[in-house]
Amino acid sequence: MVQKFQLDASFDDALRQTKLFFEGQALDGLDEALQQVESNHYASVSSATKLHETSISQKLDMLQQRWYAGPLKNGLWQELADRMRSNGPKGAVEAVDGSTEAIVAAMAEPRVEHDRRLGLVVGNVQSGKTANYSGVIAKALDQNYKLVIVLSGIHNNLRRQTQIRLERDLGVSDNPSAWHGLTSPEADFGTTAKRNASSIISNNARILAVVKKNKNRLENLLEFLRALDSDVVRRTPILIIDDESDQATPDSSPKGKEEASTISRLMRELWAEVVNGTYIGYTATPFANVFMNPSAEAAELYPSNFIHVMPTPDAYFGAARLFGLDADLAAVEVEAHDVLRYIPDAELDALRPAGRDAVFDAGVTPALADAIRWFIVAAAVRRVRGQHEKHSTMLIHTTHNVDPHFDLRDAVVNFLEPRRARARDGDVREFYTTFHEEIDRAPELLTGNAQEATWPRVEQEILSVMRNLRVSVDNGQADASERLDYRDEDPQTVIVIGGGTLSRGLTLEGLFVSFFTRSSNAYDTLLQMGRWFGYRSGYEDLQRIWLSSGLDEDYRFLAQVEYELRQDIDRLIRSGQAPSQIAVRVRQHPGRLQITNPNKMKHAHEVEVDFEGYPMQTYVFDVGSEEALESNRQAARGLLERISDRVAQGQRADAGESRVFTGVPVEEVERFFQDFSVHSHFGDSFAAAVAWSATKLPEKPWNVVLASGSEHGQFEAAGFTVSSVRRAPISPDEDAVKGKHINIRALMSGDDMLLDLKLLDTGPDSERSKYSRRDRTSQKAMRAAVNDGDGNGLLILYPLSPRSTPTTRSRVEMQEALRRVNPDAKFSDQPIVGVALVAPIDSRQELTSKGTFLAVTPHFQADEDVDELPTPDTEKNFTGVV
Repeated sequence: MVQKFQLDASFDDALRQTKLFFEGQALDGLDEALQQVESNHYASVSSATKLHETSISQKLDMLQQRWYAGPLKNGLWQELADRMRSNGPKGAVEAVDGSTEAIVAAMAEPRVEHDRRLGLVVGNVQSGKTANYSGVIAKALDQNYKLVIVLSGIHNNLRRQTQIRLERDLGVSDNPSAWHGLTSPEADFGTTAKRNASSIISNNARILAVVKKNKNRLENLLEFLRALDSDVVRRTPILIIDDESDQATPDSSPKGKEEASTISRLMRELWAEVVNGTYIGYTATPFANVFMNPSAEAAELYPSNFIHVMPTPDAYFGAARLFGLDADLAAVEVEAHDVLRYIPDAELDALRPAGRDAVFDAGVTPALADAIRWFIVAAAVRRVRGQHEKHSTMLIHTTHNVDPHFDLRDAVVNFLEPRRARARDGDVREFYTTFHEEIDRAPELLTGNAQEATWPRVEQEILSVMRNLRVSVDNGQADASERLDYRDEDPQTVIVIGGGTLSRGLTLEGLFVSFFTRSSNAYDTLLQMGRWFGYRSGYEDLQRIWLSSGLDEDYRFLAQVEYELRQDIDRLIRSGQAPSQIAVRVRQHPGRLQITNPNKMKHAHEVEVDFEGYPMQTYVFDVGSEEALESNRQAARGLLERISDRVAQGQRADAGESRVFTGVPVEEVERFFQDFSVHSHFGDSFAAAVAWSATKLPEKPWNVVLASGSEHGQFEAAGFTVSSVRRAPISPDEDAVKGKHINIRALMSGDDMLLDLKLLDTGPDSERSKYSRRDRTSQKAMRAAVNDGDGNGLLILYPLSPRSTPTTRSRVEMQEALRRVNPDAKFSDQPIVGVALVAPIDSRQELTSKGTFLAVTPHFQADEDVDELPTPDTEKNFTGVV
């Protein structure tokens, strides 16, 4: 038996004492002692894990890790929660509370020397990351953390915005005597604080610094930490929050160079000064973070201890929701909201320069004019709805080059001036057409009980909008008076033109119109530029996004990548392993997109592709050659001829005449893809998935489905006749107009991943509903479990009607244009064959190796990432005197 010990009143101390008394001793009596701890201290802590439900080894692990007993009743977090309840959306406090509790529990225990932990929090673009880390800071300070350092990107405006937001959220201005600030909204970290660094730390309980990731600022911060007495350092728990942690923090030096890039090196040196504390990176695009060197000897900031994924609230508009993909399946068609508009390629020369030194003649093109008119109308609608005290913002983001921003600003101002004059005379007729064309395009998105915005009411508000409307430029060279600033008490109505400073972290208040021609080859840069992601409570139906051709396609792919990344992190968490023990994988694009700056991926390496149970589909089709389309039809007919004797008997008559063929060898599927051509957009991904199946699971049979729809055109093969399926094209880019290809956005509908099982089930309708409304994870589980775990592969052939009827006005207009340009190539009577497949599943766990993702080494040569370039540091040095 172990010796008795005295319990302190604190839950933390009880666990700590338990740990100290049992380290290195026999385990006899451990359960008895732990039950004593539990009965005395867990009774009032509803969120704590019950120790008696775990094994002895797990209990010891918990004693080492689980120090956090939940928030204090009257602490800083409670004050923040009260503010959030009065100002934030419904349910926000509960969501932040649950998420931050998990994060704080994974942090280093305060005042325990050499307890140092590295973590990563993954959110969505414009999804409330600042509110989350405000909650983490509040709970950490309540638990005796002392010094909080927030590293807020590389731009002045983001650092200033973060400082203001934290001072508001944490109540600094309400109770300044309880805080000691080392920075202010107008001044970044200076050099004077190091003179009395130990005194500042010793005499203050809450110390806050919001610092740019800038060479001089980080060096100032390092000097401050190095000036501390060693005893003070040991007694000071430090929390470092690295906002936009995938920017500048990861080493971006070229492969082979021994010295890390400057900011990365300084960040490592900063972490090296911490004796007790936690580093947490926050980002919506964690690709560079999970590709850092996980080796402890490398001293990088790889999140070796924990990764946490912030939940995505229902009210959030992200890539999946805006670009017409199911938020969970991320590859399946749902009815898209009619908020996307396309910028013709012919207009691009007037919107962005052809190159850095090219002559640029900026102008307001027809598409930009439409966007500006809708912004003015929508801002008037918000005033009708009683939102006149809220900011309204339009974003124009066409190039990272700075000088063209001013040229485009002048063009927009010149466009607005005559319209202001006419509005003052009561002439707003040109906005009448815009109002009626756009107001009811996405009414299903609106929440709440807003007053109906009729034209007479909107007309009365347009002059007020025009009077208050200003045009702003936000970039590294813009004058301070011209840059975006929401601190004024009066609500702003603003059109902001910018580049890199607007594509990282900065919140654009009341953004509902975006005009976007910028492109990038990197996942993270593309996602970060999507400032339109976020929350639009009360004006969800007013948001519109103008994009140049092809960008919507990129964002749909990235929605799938984001989903899979979160699933992989969930796999890691459920396994009980730390990120240092299991790699987080990121799917590679089959074409031109790179995951992140290649220099940040030098520690990444290819790992085997796990195609298992993964759905793939064609949604881009070559339509310029009738011969190519006919060749694909013949490939489908050939396959069906060869497997016609495998048609399943007894299929339900109400299954829409779709047919399923069972027990098809993988060799037949391989032969089909030798004959069938997919668009170059998909590379060799389909062939690779089938080859993986043939290599890894050669004995696993496939089911083949010939899908039927409700369109008039028919497809005949091997004695089977089915009706065509409706899938309307949505991509009016230059190639489509010239007759080269069409994009239907998604081929599979919600439960098509289980289509074969549904067709084969002859049970009553009440039982067949089990195939509907399932997310991808549960659909995969169902495929694996059917018939005691068959997990068969699935190939679906879709005969697509070339005369599909679009369901939204924008699609109707686009399709009519395509008919006029090239009716024969795109709209012949013969269907276009699309294919989808779901690779088989190793349902009996027979494989020791399942296969390309990247994990923590491809190396590329690339130009410097312009989005990594900081704005000039023009902020003052903080001296302690404001």
